[in-house]
Amino acid sequence: MFVGSEDTKVIIQGIAITGITDISFSSNIEEKSIVLLADRGINRKVNNGHTVQCKISKSYLGKDRLQELTGITNLSGQFVYGTNAVQFDQATISSYSISVDTNSSPKVSVDMKIFGDFKPAEIIQAGTTDYSFQDLGPESVFINVEGRNSLLTNFSYNVDFDVKPTYEISSTKSSTSKILSPIKYSTSADMLMDEQEFVDMTGLMETETFNRSVTFNIQNESSTVLNTYNIPNASISSQSASVAAGDLVKMSVKYQGLELNV
Repeated sequence: MFVGSEDTKVIIQGIAITGITDISFSSNIEEKSIVLLADRGINRKVNNGHTVQCKISKSYLGKDRLQELTGITNLSGQFVYGTNAVQFDQATISSYSISVDTNSSPKVSVDMKIFGDFKPAEIIQAGTTDYSFQDLGPESVFINVEGRNSLLTNFSYNVDFDVKPTYEISSTKSSTSKILSPIKYSTSADMLMDEQEFVDMTGLMETETFNRSVTFNIQNESSTVLNTYNIPNASISSQSASVAAGDLVKMSVKYQGLELNV
């Protein structure tokens, strides 16, 4: 594990990702051993391919590049630390999450599985520049439920992918990988709304349906949308409400969604 600094870079698909705060790696190798007859020796074999699990954490500084890379297989790049680097290929982001709170800066976290090479790099990449920094402002996160917009005080969003590699005969390195269906989404949010908004929103939530249109938008101070987070085929899993200051209603909701990878 190493902490992001000026000497640390994560380069994916040739782009130097900004805002990195932490990176960690782990891997397991499953091995099978058989003792030969008359104790003539031990036959050892790796059962499954070598997979490196990588967790990347970063601050949300504006339009998020990692969201764009989510759902793409066969990613490649480098982890640069000082004057050294590790290069990788055949990687896929298996989980993406973002959390936003009015009391702290937004945080992004991804889990990435590396099925191919993970070795020292002979040539260190510089990487092209990522998106520029954006000021979010005090009112930057909104939820849209079937055409109705509400300002959020905080929210979290997560999407998980079931990634399966394909190995060539007698090889422990993946030749390709595929995301299997279904893709799973989950989210939770707190919002403040007036009485009429609460009545409208509650009416929607009391309707039993599994294909709602639910999106979250993050925008900058100029009201330009930076990232949109969709919950496909969304259904509500829980809701609660309480009276807040100024006759506003504080509502907490949780949604879950499923999507086919077609």
